[in-house]
Amino acid sequence: MRIGFFPPFVHGTGQATGMRRRSFLGLVGGAAGAAAILRSRRAEAAFGTFPSDALQAQLPVGMRAKNVLEIFLYGGLSPWETLYCVPTYGTPLDPMYPNQQSYTFKSASDAMIATCGNTGVTPSSLGNDALGMPVQLGPFAAKLSARTDVVQRLRVVVQKHNLEPHEAAVPQALTGRPVGQPTAAGLGAHVQRARIDADTASNTMRSAPYSYMFATGGISSDNVAAAAAAGAHPGYARPLLIKTDNAAGFTSLLSRPTVAKRSEQDALVKAYVDQYQQRLTWPSQGRVRSPRTDDLAVAFQTTTNVDAIAALLKTDSGGDLFANIAGNACAVSSGKDIPFIGLNAAVHLLTHPAAPASYVCVSDTGIEEASGGGGYDTHTANAHDTAMNFDNMLQALLAKINGPSETDPTKLNLSDTMIILNTEFGRTPVAQGGDGRNHHPYGYATAFIGGPITGTTIAGAIGPDGTAAGMNYATPAQNRMAALLALGIWPFAQEAFAVSDVPGATAELAAALSTIQFVLGRTL
Repeated sequence: MRIGFFPPFVHGTGQATGMRRRSFLGLVGGAAGAAAILRSRRAEAAFGTFPSDALQAQLPVGMRAKNVLEIFLYGGLSPWETLYCVPTYGTPLDPMYPNQQSYTFKSASDAMIATCGNTGVTPSSLGNDALGMPVQLGPFAAKLSARTDVVQRLRVVVQKHNLEPHEAAVPQALTGRPVGQPTAAGLGAHVQRARIDADTASNTMRSAPYSYMFATGGISSDNVAAAAAAGAHPGYARPLLIKTDNAAGFTSLLSRPTVAKRSEQDALVKAYVDQYQQRLTWPSQGRVRSPRTDDLAVAFQTTTNVDAIAALLKTDSGGDLFANIAGNACAVSSGKDIPFIGLNAAVHLLTHPAAPASYVCVSDTGIEEASGGGGYDTHTANAHDTAMNFDNMLQALLAKINGPSETDPTKLNLSDTMIILNTEFGRTPVAQGGDGRNHHPYGYATAFIGGPITGTTIAGAIGPDGTAAGMNYATPAQNRMAALLALGIWPFAQEAFAVSDVPGATAELAAALSTIQFVLGRTL
């Protein structure tokens, strides 16, 4: 394995002893060490900087999000009972599409509403979609509907693509790129690169990462590992990846237990790295480009700053940030609620007083896995598993968002944090087998909460046949671009996105303004 290359889930055995030191270097990207590399490139524009002819598309500072929490609903969330419900579609008397969408498993869904303790909650209206149809949150989003303060900062976005397998759809949802493209990078890599470049331009630097990814064991490596991919970015852009269900295996390595004399070894490795850097340097013209050498320098510098990273991965009282949390949702109990643990750690990092994260992605595989794996791959038991896992996620998330009268600094403030509920695709509007739904990327829903989002709105439309109507949808790439624009990061670069990623756009400025208007609901 080459240093700086990210091997998806190299410690996939789930055992602490399964991760070697070289694997550790591959997992720990970060801010530390990037400054020395970037100082020799001051003439280059920092990644994410808005060009002078595109400032019109830059959100005002007061409108931007300071950081992003992304919750990846792994498996493919059924929108009909959660984020996109048109009560007049799919009724038993519908002449063309009877017993579809929210009516496919109506009796089972009603039973789960009671089981989850959500009886009597009125679903929140999202307004009319692009077809003029009234849309509301589904019955399994009752806990979200009950938080009117959060719903007032909610925008549901209709999305569409044509990839049905998880192995292709998950990386595209997380990177905005189809499988196989060398530029495919997770949102965290774009964010970390932009933040580090900005720090370097202002002669500041910190040891802690800006981006984190909390994944879960049991998920195949060609899926959620894409969230930590660096693509064409330098190695220092790579987010810090931690397997939530085996965090002890990672945190134990931060103490570097196999190194008897840390200072002596670090001095020796530094001498070797410096020596090699000198061999790549022309006396009067500077150092030649060598991405792999850059990655080596970053990996080495990061190992010398592990104490700073270890300090971040502790609670305010010095305890284990990934300590076990039991969960209970819809009459299902778990002694170890992995999504809850991940969200708890994510909020801690996003609200850290000294080194707040700019981006954290949490993979939600449910309090219990669905039949197809993950939390939402409901090939059977769609009503039960979707209700249980979506309710569990909402419990954990909403408990960590300040209410109207709260000012708790350890909770999320929606004026600072934008939350993205993302998923690789939706589920079919009709049944698969007796009580399940199949994969359906042709019309599904994601959600943006807080940051620049104001009001309760919906973007796009899904028609009565269950597919996105006309061009009234966003692509996975636009989802990623919108998050960057919300953070004040310009998304167009050879390492990121192109004009062609926005349907109908012919210039970068128009593509940015179109994405801001459609996905974020803002007109500049």
